[in-house]
Amino acid sequence: MGVVYRAEDLQLGREVAIKLLRADEAHQEQWLMRFEREARLASALQHPHICTIHELGQHEGIHFIVMELLEGRTIKQILGDGPLPIGRALDFAIQIASALEAAHGRDIVHRDIKPANLFVTHGDRVKVLDFGLAKLAGPGERRPVRPSDPTMADTGGAPDVTTTGVTVGTAAYMSPEQATGDPIDARTDIFSFGSVLYEMVTARRAFPGDSTALVMMRLLSGEIVPPRAFNPDVPERLEAVILKALHVAAPRRYQTASELLADLRSLARDLLTDASGPVPVAHVPQASAAPALRHAGWRPARWAAAILMVAVAALAAWRWLPLAPHRPALTDRDSIVIGSFANNSDDPVFDEALTTALRVQLGQSPFLDIVGDGRIAETLRSMGQASDTRLTSGIAREVCQRLGATAMLEGSIATLGTNYVLTLTATDCRTGESVARAQQEVPRKEQVLTVLGSLSSSIRTRLGESLPSLERFDVPIEQATTPSLGALKAYALGLAERRRGRELESVAFFNQAIELDPEFAAAYTTLSTVYGSLGEWKRSEEYAKLAYARHKRVSERERLFITYQYHERVTGDQQQAAEALEIWKVSYPRDVRPANALAVIHNRFGRYEQAVAEATEALRRSPGHPFPMSNLAVAYRGLGRYDEARRIAEEAVALGVATTPTRRLLYQLGVLAGDGSAAAQLAWARDRPREFDMLSGQAQVAVFEGRLRNAVDLYTEAADKAAARGLEGTSAGFWAHLAWIEACYGDPRTAPGRVRQMVERMSSGGSEGTLPRFRAAAALALVGHADAADAIVAEAQARYPESTFVRTVLVPAATAATALARRRPADAVAALDAAMPTEWGTVAALVPTFLRAEALLAQGQPAAARREYLNLLDHRGSDPFAPVVPLAYLGIARAWTVEGDPASARRAYDELFRIWERADPDLPVLARARAERARLAAGSSVPPS
Repeated sequence: MGVVYRAEDLQLGREVAIKLLRADEAHQEQWLMRFEREARLASALQHPHICTIHELGQHEGIHFIVMELLEGRTIKQILGDGPLPIGRALDFAIQIASALEAAHGRDIVHRDIKPANLFVTHGDRVKVLDFGLAKLAGPGERRPVRPSDPTMADTGGAPDVTTTGVTVGTAAYMSPEQATGDPIDARTDIFSFGSVLYEMVTARRAFPGDSTALVMMRLLSGEIVPPRAFNPDVPERLEAVILKALHVAAPRRYQTASELLADLRSLARDLLTDASGPVPVAHVPQASAAPALRHAGWRPARWAAAILMVAVAALAAWRWLPLAPHRPALTDRDSIVIGSFANNSDDPVFDEALTTALRVQLGQSPFLDIVGDGRIAETLRSMGQASDTRLTSGIAREVCQRLGATAMLEGSIATLGTNYVLTLTATDCRTGESVARAQQEVPRKEQVLTVLGSLSSSIRTRLGESLPSLERFDVPIEQATTPSLGALKAYALGLAERRRGRELESVAFFNQAIELDPEFAAAYTTLSTVYGSLGEWKRSEEYAKLAYARHKRVSERERLFITYQYHERVTGDQQQAAEALEIWKVSYPRDVRPANALAVIHNRFGRYEQAVAEATEALRRSPGHPFPMSNLAVAYRGLGRYDEARRIAEEAVALGVATTPTRRLLYQLGVLAGDGSAAAQLAWARDRPREFDMLSGQAQVAVFEGRLRNAVDLYTEAADKAAARGLEGTSAGFWAHLAWIEACYGDPRTAPGRVRQMVERMSSGGSEGTLPRFRAAAALALVGHADAADAIVAEAQARYPESTFVRTVLVPAATAATALARRRPADAVAALDAAMPTEWGTVAALVPTFLRAEALLAQGQPAAARREYLNLLDHRGSDPFAPVVPLAYLGIARAWTVEGDPASARRAYDELFRIWERADPDLPVLARARAERARLAAGSSVPPS
């Protein structure tokens, strides 16, 4: 709101800073109010850590504030160099808290405490700046401020900038009550102070995000990663202070700055006098102790003497005292391998079940870096072992050493009379020495999981995780998984099948787990994922709903997964899904799944560069993982970088982790290259459970080449094979493909009836998802069944009002196709505006671009139509063998004909005929194209109808 200059006070002969109010008429009144508020409230506070105000005035219509001149840097600028040493951060924190204590003592709430408003002068003296948002404590304004509120402008990549005219503060540092417009008091500054202190010791924001909406979501839900997860040098007591200051519920925060200041000073004194503490005396500036000592009536000389006395006493007592506790066994930079659980009992139910339970329980921790399955499988193969070899003690240790991990954790269960004995042992991989161990006797089999949970918690603390982290991320194991050992074993066997790339075979195990425990949320979630990968959209949606109904009783990590999946599969709101994934990424910075899921979303909607970044990040977190490798290959294909896509896919094959979609992509790229490699993928798929996927890939290539009869046979076979395995939704998708192809390529006289027949067959199973509906609606519209297409759109809008896919793909494409059928091309072009952000994604498959080009051509705009057809060809990588690709060449030829350039038109026709050199001789669209080309050869300039 102002511009600040260095100035000279001519009367007193001193340098000062002078802030001039900007002469912006649009904001003059509100800025003047803030300007005067800053001067009046700050001038009422005479404190060494608050910037001194000398004068508020006006000269020739220019409002100004004169204040003390400060030289140095803001804490925001200092943090650009990384986190502060703990002693320095604590020193700054005491000074800031002292300033807040003084302000709150005068009933002044700052409301905008952030690193940019905290200035550090030479000598490390902190000054609190900018009281422009400050107010006297009292009833707060109750106007809620949400991301959609026009006064809370999205600050994009810089949510630490105060939004002009907003009275609630800065998004990245505001308190929950500020965000919701509830009444505020001094505790709102304490929350903001906690955010600043968090950032000082981690160099990361407590509530990160690229937009105000994402910051708000994390803020209001209390999503925060404990600071020790980023900086293990943060003392546990300091972490406890930070987390208490940042409690989302104001009554559970520090209630006064004085209370906060007392804890900080106590912590500073203890760190100074504790020789075994993480901060040596020399690292803590003298200034940090001075404020506390002055309040206690001490002089610096007496403080120095006290330190000397403590040091002498400590040295004298050292040889008689027990050794200080060892530093934690692990830091957040160390990784750990989880070995198999040795079952020394006679009960096979413990096989795999306890290992899975242990992984889930330890996986709740944001502190532990657990080596992922992909890296373990890759290491086992390099050892000459099968990728699913059981990690017995010796094998686990060798894997651990090869990976450079710090420790391995293994468990065992044995019988002792009628009881069981559970043991967990963490071992240093290099030396073989035990670094942590926990053991307990269990009287009954039904209590094994509960005791395993408590032992896991004990091991987490012994390995170095803080108590606040454990309190937040430690759902009981029977709640995070299931109290049923049988259900847990079935679930573990299902996961093992998925790790082998056998999605379809895993379904039976997950169903068995649900039969044994109908409340097993993770089993529902995993089934939703599996069915989604198979194209069973409706079943995937149903299982996502069932998981979401149980999402409050699971671990934090699983809750985030379920929330993402619910929005991705049920509401269809991809923004909500992505926000859940972003929170998940921050909360669990080593988890591969959120980055991989974001790559999927970006691929679907054509954001391929972002998909590459997320898939690469997922592979950094878990090298050799099959799913991000598949998504990375798809992203490269979408960008037209076919060689890179092929390299990644072939690497997945070499590692033995290639999924069926990866194999299908290799088949496509082999056909594109024409090098004969595609045949190997067809041979691999033959007689496998998901052979229908490769059959549909063959069918798509056949359509592309104009071999419509062959394509119909292949799609029919794929649909029948999917239905035979109970995958009615997948089968429906193949019938929808056939309907769309018939609409584009079929005989206009018979196409309406055949499309209708295929759509009815698609719907007969009652399990089709939105993607088959999209193709069916567009196909029906193009062949004249506009009313039927309208009905599909209306039903989808009613059922999925929040769906990004429905709003940006299905509705625009179907509406445009309907408008074209009704000869209203201008309406078609207008309808397709909503599809622009997503039309080059894998979901839209270039259909909106094709329809826009057709509408522009029908509208008499051949040049504009030609540009759209060329756009389609430029983005062919999103679906290389989409049936609209050859039709784009036909459209270009027709556009050149209308423009009066027969030579260019002939070249486009000839390219189409090259693609269709193996086409059915009686292919209707080919017959029309040949007739049009013949007219051009005869010198006719009559444009095609």
